[in-house]
Amino acid sequence: MSPQAKSLLLAIAVVVCCTAMSFGFSHIFPQGDRWLAGWQLSHLSSQPIASSIVLIRAEGKDSAHCGEGRWNLNALEATFLALHEAGVSVIAPMIDVSVPIPSECGGLSGFVHLAEMTKRIGSVVYPDFVPTALAQAATRTGTLEFPSDKEGVAGGFTFDSSSLNAPRMPYGVAVASFASRSETTPRRGSFLHVPDMMPRNGESLFPMYPFTDLWDLVQAGKQEALVHLFQGKIVFLFSESSFSPALSTPRETNVPVGILHAQLANAYLTNSWISTPPFVLAFLVTVSVGCLLMVSMFREGSLRRLGFIGLAIVVLAGGILFLGFHWGWIWPLFSMCLATGMAIFGMGVWRFFQSRATVQQRIVRREQQLTQLEHELSGKQYDVRQLKDQLVNAQRQTNQSVTVIEELQVSQHQALSHLERYQGEIQETRQKIDRLQEELHELRQQVPASPVEFPLESLALDDQTLMQECEASQIVTRDQTVLRLFRNLKKAAATQVPILLLGETGTGKEVFAKAAHALSPRRQGPFISVNMAAIRSELFEGELFGHVKGAFTGAVGRTGFLESAHGGTLFLDEVGDLPMDLQAKLLRVLEDGGFHRVGQSCVTHVDVRIIAATNRDLQAEVHAGRYREDLYYRLRSIVLTLPPLRARSKADHVLLAQSFLQQYANIQHRTDLVFTQGALDAIVAHQWPGNIRELRQTVAQAVALVSGSVIAEGDLNLQVSKASVGSEEWGTEDSAHREDAMVLKCLRRHQFEMQSTAAALGWDRGTVTQRLKGLGFQALMDYQGDIHAAAQALAGDEKYVRVVEGRLREYAKNLLPPSKHYGSVEEAIADCRKRFRNLPERHFSAVEQLLHERFASS
Repeated sequence: MSPQAKSLLLAIAVVVCCTAMSFGFSHIFPQGDRWLAGWQLSHLSSQPIASSIVLIRAEGKDSAHCGEGRWNLNALEATFLALHEAGVSVIAPMIDVSVPIPSECGGLSGFVHLAEMTKRIGSVVYPDFVPTALAQAATRTGTLEFPSDKEGVAGGFTFDSSSLNAPRMPYGVAVASFASRSETTPRRGSFLHVPDMMPRNGESLFPMYPFTDLWDLVQAGKQEALVHLFQGKIVFLFSESSFSPALSTPRETNVPVGILHAQLANAYLTNSWISTPPFVLAFLVTVSVGCLLMVSMFREGSLRRLGFIGLAIVVLAGGILFLGFHWGWIWPLFSMCLATGMAIFGMGVWRFFQSRATVQQRIVRREQQLTQLEHELSGKQYDVRQLKDQLVNAQRQTNQSVTVIEELQVSQHQALSHLERYQGEIQETRQKIDRLQEELHELRQQVPASPVEFPLESLALDDQTLMQECEASQIVTRDQTVLRLFRNLKKAAATQVPILLLGETGTGKEVFAKAAHALSPRRQGPFISVNMAAIRSELFEGELFGHVKGAFTGAVGRTGFLESAHGGTLFLDEVGDLPMDLQAKLLRVLEDGGFHRVGQSCVTHVDVRIIAATNRDLQAEVHAGRYREDLYYRLRSIVLTLPPLRARSKADHVLLAQSFLQQYANIQHRTDLVFTQGALDAIVAHQWPGNIRELRQTVAQAVALVSGSVIAEGDLNLQVSKASVGSEEWGTEDSAHREDAMVLKCLRRHQFEMQSTAAALGWDRGTVTQRLKGLGFQALMDYQGDIHAAAQALAGDEKYVRVVEGRLREYAKNLLPPSKHYGSVEEAIADCRKRFRNLPERHFSAVEQLLHERFASS
């Protein structure tokens, strides 16, 4: 380990020790932290006020009292009923109902009626000292005790273990928790700072009305006025009686305890608590800042060192003020500053003694180096004298060879002149050849290809019939392998056993599945296609089996895919991507044809022919333990493997390309479009890793983007040299980039209008939207989240920037919806994969990077 690393570790150890000592000192002598905590509390931002709190204050001689501060229970009963009918959320009376009850205050009958009215209303919260009958009829009870110091000054309220127990729950918290229908309480150590909620001059921050005004409205039956004043409110009723004494605060004296509990309820409703940061966090912040100071002290240069010290102090002060004033945290500033000062002093002393030892070591080292240099200088001087002698001899020999060198230089110059002339002639000849080849290639590209016909008369009668049946089933082919496959498909279609179609993606497995259905005795029944990879695990049973009304929240009843395919064919595409837990559910249906709809106890039986398809090697999946062997053998009754497009004949390439050209030309109303011979040659030579699907999209792109009536090789945008055609390894990433470029070009042409772009490409609107969303995420990543710059890059034209910018803002907002809260970036990425499951996989790297940047900046 280097000396500098050792010194750095020592500095960190000193910082940790100083921090521990300062926090221990403050624990024994807490006066410093208390003084600075008071300073922080005095500078906190004002707390929010809940608009739902209303205070009703009874004076000593109004109709609410019946002598010696007692409440008139009959008046309270009528008031409770009127407030309840006015739509009050919670009634919070802080009243004295001690027994026995005088007759002028309502007596025992008034007490019984008040208890019955309390139970009937169901939203009354009493203090915990009321009689048992009222406490049992009340919704909740709470204690009116409010902590104060020895001088009777209430500075705040701190939640501790006793405050969290229901029997000792503070009255204001009991009222607020019932009003918000929440049993959650602030975390332990949360603090309500009373001075922040107490204005001067004895006023209240909440609306306050005399009880006499409320009683006049109740007596007059002015229900509309009561509804206007109290609907949806939390009403606190209190008086200045002996059981509810006033307290003093740092700003005011004789503050009724009812107002303090209203403030406590306000803090609960608005979540405006003050708390101290966790000890571990305060300790780590102090250690981190101290380490930053230590690193700055190890840097050379006094100005730079002072700059780093100043930066550390600014960071410390700014962070503490921000978290304190905006998050409501009270930091132990005395302990943190004491630890920082001790660390600076200790490291300064150590640095001073270390510098003295370093200077002495340097002096000794410089003296040794000086002695060594003197010895080396003597040796160099001797070498210089020898080199001078050798230089004199070399100059003499050089003078003798000058004539020979001049003759050789003349010969060399002549040879170079001849060589340059010959090379120029060769270059001109090559350029002429290249120009002629380019002209010949351009001429071939511009000549439309003559229609390619494959007469059926030249084929055997059996093949002619088979080809006609293929065309009737939307299968375009002249390839003998595909014809044999179709012949086997006809035989399999006549049976009732499952058919398993294997082959690469895009080879036409769904087309063959539809042909099997059309050739089967079930042709009059439905054909239902299900992409198993697109069904989420939690929705599998509801989608496949269906559910009855009321099976779960919001369920209205739905027929599943199996029941919809009754009497027909069910095509299970991508069956190899089915998870293990869902394979067993599918196996049972295949074995007996019965299943349970979600929410239904009886078994539903269906008559369905199963055709499955996958691009995976199911046998290898079974050996690897990722696929059930019994399900595999159940599906592989008849197995048909579709060949990739590159393995089919050249005639199939041309027939398919011309078929797709005719299809998309009719959609675009451009029936005059034709291929050039060069384009057809390129189609035949291409490897087509995406098979027929890639060929179809390539032709659709060319039809959408070509300007004239002739589609040349360049319009196909294949970008694959013919020298590499023989290789089976093909750059799928290049193909994806070309497809993205094609989609973006078509979007620009149609002014980023989704429907017209989808019609031009032969896609649905949702697919085009997902492609633009993926391009938007990629652009946001490339431009470090700058939405305007990303929109300019995608729009290509200034008049489309505003439209694209609006879409990008929506996409960026949906990355982290305001309605959702994520504990980690991995949780956010997993949720995005669920919500953006139709987004191309190649764009998820941009989504993940954007989410990482969002979490890093928050």
